[in-house]
Amino acid sequence: MEKGTPSLRRQMSLIILLCWLLPMAFAATVVGWYFLSGAGQQKRQAMSEQFQLNLQLGADRVKSAVEASRLPSYDPELRDAWNQYRRDGNYASLYRRFSTLFSRLYQSDSRFCYGVFCLADDPENRSITVVNGSSGLLHSLVREQWREDAAPVGALAAQLDTTVGFLEREGRVYLVRNLMDASYCPIGTLALAMDPGYFFGDLGLLPWASEVSVELGPDVLLTLKGSAQPQPGGGTIEHTIQDRDYTLRGTASLDHAALLTGAESYRWLLPAMALSLLLLLLFTFRFFGEKVSRPVQVLMEGAAEIRQGNLGFQLDAGMGSREFQYLTESFNQMSGQLRRQFDRLYQEELARRDAQIKALQAHINPHFLNNTLEIINWQARMSGDVGASKMIEALSTVLDAALDRKGSPQVRLAEEMTYVNAYLYIVTQRFGKRLTVDVDLPEELMDCMVPRLILQPVIENAVEHGIGPSGQGRVALRGMRRGNFLVLEIENSGGLSARDEAHIARLLSPDYDMQNEPSGNIGIANVNLRLRILYGPDCGLTITRGAGSLVTARLTVAVQE
Repeated sequence: MEKGTPSLRRQMSLIILLCWLLPMAFAATVVGWYFLSGAGQQKRQAMSEQFQLNLQLGADRVKSAVEASRLPSYDPELRDAWNQYRRDGNYASLYRRFSTLFSRLYQSDSRFCYGVFCLADDPENRSITVVNGSSGLLHSLVREQWREDAAPVGALAAQLDTTVGFLEREGRVYLVRNLMDASYCPIGTLALAMDPGYFFGDLGLLPWASEVSVELGPDVLLTLKGSAQPQPGGGTIEHTIQDRDYTLRGTASLDHAALLTGAESYRWLLPAMALSLLLLLLFTFRFFGEKVSRPVQVLMEGAAEIRQGNLGFQLDAGMGSREFQYLTESFNQMSGQLRRQFDRLYQEELARRDAQIKALQAHINPHFLNNTLEIINWQARMSGDVGASKMIEALSTVLDAALDRKGSPQVRLAEEMTYVNAYLYIVTQRFGKRLTVDVDLPEELMDCMVPRLILQPVIENAVEHGIGPSGQGRVALRGMRRGNFLVLEIENSGGLSARDEAHIARLLSPDYDMQNEPSGNIGIANVNLRLRILYGPDCGLTITRGAGSLVTARLTVAVQE
């Protein structure tokens, strides 16, 4: 590192003192004087509070409308008339009683222009319309509007269940609710046409707002023209009121002149401040680009070279500041050390993997040996020496594979199948005709190299956990070549419970630790771990549920040409 190179901290301190601190102090003085006076902030706060108050007033009115829509549900006349209609089917009586009920509830309610109730069994032809006399609407106009709005209202009602919804149609706002009987079966849909002026008229009277928009749920957006003239740059005020039945959000566009009242003399300062800050930013960006960004980019490119495997990569020493020169020298030293350590760790990893594979292959399930000896004992007593001899030969084959006297961790698939066939002979003697075994392995796969004893633990798992509980079933072994991978599938008809799936997922997890697991539970975990150690994370064992009660265990082995 060169002694004469100035430090980055000293260079940055000088730049900030001369080109940043003084302009910012001037700008802070001017802008702070105005904002600390509280004029603009207080005005905006007052506007916000007034807007929130008016919005809350509208929300309270909406809430009262929602409560009014619940009144028919609590009226015994509704359910009594509906129950009588269900008994005698007299629609004329139902229409008369419902018309009286809805007229009593909504005909004089100033919150609603009109209301329409449609029966659930025939909403298009059986509906009741109540018009508020003070709204000035004619029945013919209401019917014409309802013909246009009936379908969208019905579509909204189909999504509501027992909640309320809101729908806006060309300035008409509907409050929609489904009325249910005591068994929560639909009686019909009630649509109340709300008077927007009653609910939100106060928001349009704000003297400082040029425009107010109101959102009532996802389907209602109303725009109210304010009292002020629209001017750009005034900003907006937004408030949201959350209720159990709806969300009311209001946004008001502010009059820019109202915010800046009393601050006209300072408008000319804003462009000058903006220009000064722009020039200052350009100079600062250039400085940091030369002194910080470029050295950091060089270091990042060096790190990318290391990440791509170019261990020992060295950077050029010239970096423009003392700190980055130190980082460059440290990077070069660490890169060289990394190369040397990687070479040593690579040799250690090879030895560790060889030892780990041998340790994993040493796990043999004692339950299988005990079961086999019991079968041999029974066969000797009941059937004579021939059957016992065959059982002993099969057991000898399996034990020979487990002991691995030749010390070869990988064998041809044909040799692996001799161990599998020996095991299958033993279990077929145990289950007899209750077990069906199908093997479909193309001849061209027999020369593929696979880890020793990689199939037998998986087939044993399928027999013991899939066939064993029911005492009968089918096991199928299939093989195929997919690119550079050999895929072996073991399928059984024993089914798979949710508890079994959770247990299998734990055993086959990449970070599963077999140290504290009982030896009878590590067979498939052993197979999965051996495949991942030998061939990498793309290989391993998966067990999935298939159609019906089928369970498929799939082993993926990399083919080494």
